Order: sequence, then C-alpha cells, then structure tokens
Amino acid sequence: MAQLDERAEKALEKIRYLSAIIGGRGSCTPHERRAAGYTVEQMEALGVQTVRLEPFRGAPSTYRPFALIFGAAIVGTLLAWLLESTGTAALAAAINALGLWGMLAETDFATNWMRLLLPKADSQNAAGIIPARHEVRQRVLLCAHVDTHRTPVFYSSKRWHKLFGVLVTAAFISLAVGTVAYGLLAVLNWELGLWIGALVSFVQVVFLDLCLHADRTPFSPGANDNASGVGVILTLAQHLVQEPLSHTEVWLAFTGCEEVGAYGMSAFLDAHAAELGPEAVYVILDQVGRGVLTYLSSDGLIIKRKTHPQALDLARRAAAALSPLEVRERPGIAYTDAAVATKRGLITLALCAIPPSEGDESTHWHQMSDTLDKVAPQALVDAYAFTAQVLKEIDEGAGAAAKPDSG
Repeated sequence: MAQLDERAEKALEKIRYLSAIIGGRGSCTPHERRAAGYTVEQMEALGVQTVRLEPFRGAPSTYRPFALIFGAAIVGTLLAWLLESTGTAALAAAINALGLWGMLAETDFATNWMRLLLPKADSQNAAGIIPARHEVRQRVLLCAHVDTHRTPVFYSSKRWHKLFGVLVTAAFISLAVGTVAYGLLAVLNWELGLWIGALVSFVQVVFLDLCLHADRTPFSPGANDNASGVGVILTLAQHLVQEPLSHTEVWLAFTGCEEVGAYGMSAFLDAHAAELGPEAVYVILDQVGRGVLTYLSSDGLIIKRKTHPQALDLARRAAAALSPLEVRERPGIAYTDAAVATKRGLITLALCAIPPSEGDESTHWHQMSDTLDKVAPQALVDAYAFTAQVLKEIDEGAGAAAKPDSG
C-alpha cells in the first residue's frame, strides 16, 4: 500500500501542474495545447516510445450547436407569426425538424448540419506506445482527456443540475412539438398550431439564453475532470515502462475536445482503430479523483449504449480480484470518450469515481471549485490499482492464448 500511496503522490504532482499551473484548459485553446504538450514531455521523460502530437480539427464550444438550433427555431416561429403563410409555417416545421435531428445527432457524436456550418479550430491528441516484453498478442489503449469544461450556472448546484436536465428534455420535446404543430398549420391550416408553436418557443428562448450564458463563463481548473485521469495514467505508465506486460502492447492517448463532443477520441479512432485491431481493449479514465471507483454499464447522453460484454467481464473479474476494494457498476449519466468507441462496437471500459452522495456539490463537476484540494489520494490509489488489475487480466489472457494447446 505504501508503494501505491507513493504513486498517488506522483499522480497528484501531475494533477497540480495541469489544474493549478496551466489551469482551465478549454477545447481548442492554447491552454489545452499546453496540457497536451505537457503529457508529451512526461511520456518522453518516462521512456514511452513513438510519442507524438496528432493534430485534428475540433469544436471550440459544446453550446454553439444548440444555440444555433434554438436560435433558428425561434426565427422560424417569428416568421410564421409575422408573415402567416403556408410557406412560413412549412419553413418553421422544417427548421424544428432539422433541430430535432441535429440535437439527437450532436449528442450521439454524429455528423450533422451544425457541424458543417459552425467553424472548427485546431486541437490535438498526445499519444505514445509502451511495447510488450515478448510477442504482441493483445493491445490496450489507456485514455484520458486533457481539456476542461466551462462553468455555467446550471452546474453550480444539485438543484440547478436537475433543473437543467428537465430543461434539456423540455427543449428536445419542444422541437418535436414545433415540427408537428407547424406541419399541421402548413398542411391543414390548423390555426391552433400557430399558438402551440409560440408556446413551445418560450422553452426554446430559455434554453438559448442558457447556451449563450454558458459560453461566457470561464473554464474549470479541472483537477478531477480530468487531470485525475491523466495523472493516474501517466503514473501507471512509469511502472509499465519499467515492467512491461508480457504479451500486451499498451497505447496511451491524452485527448483534446472531449468536453465538446469527444472530437479527439473520434479522430484517434479514425487514425488508429484499424491498427489496434478489433480485439483491442480501450480503458478510459474520466474523473477518478473523488468518490467510489465505478465502471459504467452504459454511456451516452440521450442514446445510452451498453458497454461491450467483454469489457464488463474484464471489469467484474478485476473487481473480484481486488475484493474488498469497493467497486461499483452503474449506468453513466452523461458521456465519456468511451461512448464514441462503444458506439463503434469496440471493447471499451469507462472508469470514474462517484461520491456516495452523488450530489454536484460533492463532485465539483464543471465548477471553478474543481481544484487540487478536492482530489482524494485514496481515490487515485483505487483507480490505479483497478486499472493495473484490468491490464493484468488482459495480459494473462493474452499469455494463455500464446501457449500451445496442451492437448
């Protein structure tokens, strides 16, 4: 345990640098680029091989697509009211329908019309490889994102967060209702559709205002979300360089633009999924610095995709091997980089830590209070131990596959 405590201290050093020295690391910002450069320096110092920065085009905001959706829907309502024609009613219906599709697609990391219209900016992933000691029979990716989220008011308390969840649902429904109401107005001249469209537009105005507000707030220092994941992986990488796994090649990826739609993970998979192979295992660490260690049984915002059965089996075996360490299994409430890989059918496991109260005041999620003093060393120890055990389970399986059939 003393050795693990020492490794937790090493993880804390890296968390301190990212959250206190660099600070808020907004997607596509110089601070995010500096954080990626820091992970490159750390990997090179440890002796990780094939270390590099991989540039890609990402999104500077997670809120602009939704502001565009609801701004357009409101314009459609104004045109329908001011011009009162079949054409403007049909246009309002079409805009709401496009918004409905766009919102679903954006929350599922899919190409959509907002991504085509809104400007992109430069971001990057940092990556490296730790070779196996013997013949490579398996590959694993350890991944954590370096960027941090903005700090809007709707993440400031448990009550606000619940209210925002209700508003998101209401905003999504408003687009569906607007599509039907204006469609009936255009096709059947159903005058009540005009009034219903106006009513739902009030929800859209509120949601638009919240999106515009969010983009004017500062970026969180992100000690837990997600310097903690970066710190644990870099600390574990030191051990893996010194004592490589027998038949498992370990890839490291520190992604950008996770907070705005997992652009970095998508770019990494586009570039390397084929090389890693269909049997590769992806282990994502996201917010492992405070609470009870938890692996997710599903991931995603609106569409919840179930974790690959092989990944769940690995997690359950690792948890059993580490008993009496408390490890939980539960559905995710938002998304991690794992959601993109799970969507592609890859063997992907998302690890996080959740305070027993599960209140926003305890997690400091997307708040300026997400600072180093809120990170619990024991949570880092648990995340390290569990991730190491998952790697051990994978490598033992690869080793067994390497042995000739005794029969």
